[in-house]
Amino acid sequence: MPVDGSLSKFTETLEDGQPWPRPLCPKCQEGYIRFAEPKMNENTSSLAAHQHEAWDPEWIEGTFVSEGTCENPGCGVTAYATGTYEVRYSNHIDLGASDPYSAFYTVGQIYPPPLMMSIPAAAPESVREGIVRASRVLLTDPGLAATALRGTVERFLTTEGVRRQTADGGFRAVHLRLDEWRNADDSREQVGHLLSAVKWLGNAGTHEDADLTVLEVLEGATLLDEAFQRWFRGPDLDAKALAIIQAKGPAR
Repeated sequence: MPVDGSLSKFTETLEDGQPWPRPLCPKCQEGYIRFAEPKMNENTSSLAAHQHEAWDPEWIEGTFVSEGTCENPGCGVTAYATGTYEVRYSNHIDLGASDPYSAFYTVGQIYPPPLMMSIPAAAPESVREGIVRASRVLLTDPGLAATALRGTVERFLTTEGVRRQTADGGFRAVHLRLDEWRNADDSREQVGHLLSAVKWLGNAGTHEDADLTVLEVLEGATLLDEAFQRWFRGPDLDAKALAIIQAKGPAR
């Protein structure tokens, strides 16, 4: 799994009766979460509006929760999607339908959160936690998610032995730490560029007027995923390839 493309579909409103995206299970990372029909709770003000003489179904709004279950029979973890809904004309009206209206759902949060990107088995626990933190807030606060991805880059540098602090106890700038890591070995140049791009997206997410979108954060996750795949999995794959070459066949 690189970046979970289904997550970008949660940025769109989901019409009642239409298939929902099926994100990869955050626990087993093998099955997919299938969500059931949402349970709606109409707001008090929306209910009161029914008494208005000009009331229209498009005035209806409220909150919802949908229970999802991992389709992997060996997992079966339960996840919940919550958010808001409103009623408007359906995008899939059947000819002659007596009710042309439909509920449209806007997902604000999924718990436990699907991971926005894969986590290499060789990645340190602190790097894993950084990705989980970013995934938790992807839909609710994309800017904060981008900042958390930037923090994951910092966590990576720390595990690589790049100092976080200056001699007098202050924090070192991320770009200086990245330059130190990248310049230590010529082979790190391309991975360093990928990490630097994630850092810049994270910087944009920290500003008070940050307007990053979920899709832009997922783009950053794609870059970070590629960097980690090259760094953590590359050596393992190189070793496997060398073993096959030396054995002139399966390395048994």
